[in-house]
Parts: sequence; C-alpha cells; structure tokens
Amino acid sequence: MKALWRVLGVALYNFIIFRRQWMWAVQNIMFTASTVLLVLGWGGSQAAKTLVPVYIVASGWGFGLNIVGQSVGYDRISREWERLVASPLNLIEYLIGLTLGSSPPLLPGIFVLIVLAPVLGLSMASVVVALLLSLVAMVIGAFLALAIVLRIRNPMNISAITNPLVTLTTFLPPVLYPPTIVPEPLRTALAAIPTVALAEITKLLTVGASAISVELCIASIAAWLAATVIATLKVLRWGLE
Repeated sequence: MKALWRVLGVALYNFIIFRRQWMWAVQNIMFTASTVLLVLGWGGSQAAKTLVPVYIVASGWGFGLNIVGQSVGYDRISREWERLVASPLNLIEYLIGLTLGSSPPLLPGIFVLIVLAPVLGLSMASVVVALLLSLVAMVIGAFLALAIVLRIRNPMNISAITNPLVTLTTFLPPVLYPPTIVPEPLRTALAAIPTVALAEITKLLTVGASAISVELCIASIAAWLAATVIATLKVLRWGLE
C-alpha cells in the first residue's frame, strides 16, 4: 500500500505540470482527428481503418520517446534527481508514477481513435491489441530515449534530440503510410526500424494485412527491446554520484 501511495504521489506531481497546459490535450485531439480525416479523404475508409490501430501504437511510441524520455532526462541532470533518490521511492515506482502523471495529454487523442475504431469497422478486440502493442512501443521508445538523453549534460540538447527523433521514426519511414511504395529489398530492410516493425505487426493483427514478414518484425522488436534495455541500464543509476 505504501508503494501505491508513492507511485500516486509521483503521478500527481507530474500531472500538475500538464494540468496547467491543458491546451496540449486539445492540440492532441485536433491533430489526431485531422490526421484521420486527411487519410480518409485521400485514401478512403479502408486506409483510415488501417491507420487507426497503427496511430494508437505510434502514439505510444511518441509518448515514451519524447515525454517520458525528456522528463527523466531533465530530472537526471537537475537536482530534482538527488531529491528523488533521497526519498523512499525506488526506480520502478518513480518510472511508473512519472508515466501515469505524464499521460493526460496523450489520452484524449487515444480516446478519439477508440471512438472512431468501430465507426470505421474495427472490432474492440483490434483496439485492445493496438493498446497492448502501444505499451510495447512506449517501453522501447522510452528506453531508446533514456539511452541517449542520460548521456547528455546540457538540458537544452534533450528536446533538440527527442523531438526530431520522433519525427524521424514516425513520419519519414512507412509507419503511417503503406510500405508497398518502397521497392524491395529496401522494403524488407525497413523491418529494422522499430516503428515500422510495430506498425506491420499491428496491421496483421488488426486488419489482417502486412507488407513485411511478421517474423522478421518480431525479431526486430525483440532485438530493439533487449538493446535499449541494456544501453539504458548502463547509464541509469538510482543513486547519488
């Protein structure tokens, strides 16, 4: 019970920051809805149906890579980290609380996608699959960000790295658009990008279509998860230096 209260305390502490920035949630809703409408207008209902579960997973990736990674990074290079370490918190409680407290701006956009899913013909089982895969995406994204930002000493450089990294891994590769426009063998090689691999697994499990070998995508995700965890644990220390 004490651990639960500590987690809730960290969550509330981080939530206060976002409560004062409620327009971030509104911005997320508008961006999510406009993206679905854009795809619906240009590609039709089937394209929008394919996009929705992939977008849920991509949202989890962006949240872990950008929000969680930045928050831990800023705490790590400031004296806030020393205060946290000196408290009764352990590392797991801190990370869970931070994730819960930082999630409000993300949730309205996810809610929009969940509402649109049955309208576009997706089952709730597909939505659940996408939500579970979004957690995997969030974990890998967070560990990737931490493996990078925890090596940075200048706080001004953290967002300058994580923000472009989200764009580079979400919008440039075939995540929100079909990889079929990319010729082979480059298309198969794209499975090495974690967001592409996650998107292809999501599409197979929700709409029954995938343009890249799912076995290769699963191997890619497993490799990224192992590599990012190892790289993060080398630099993440719950203690005073």
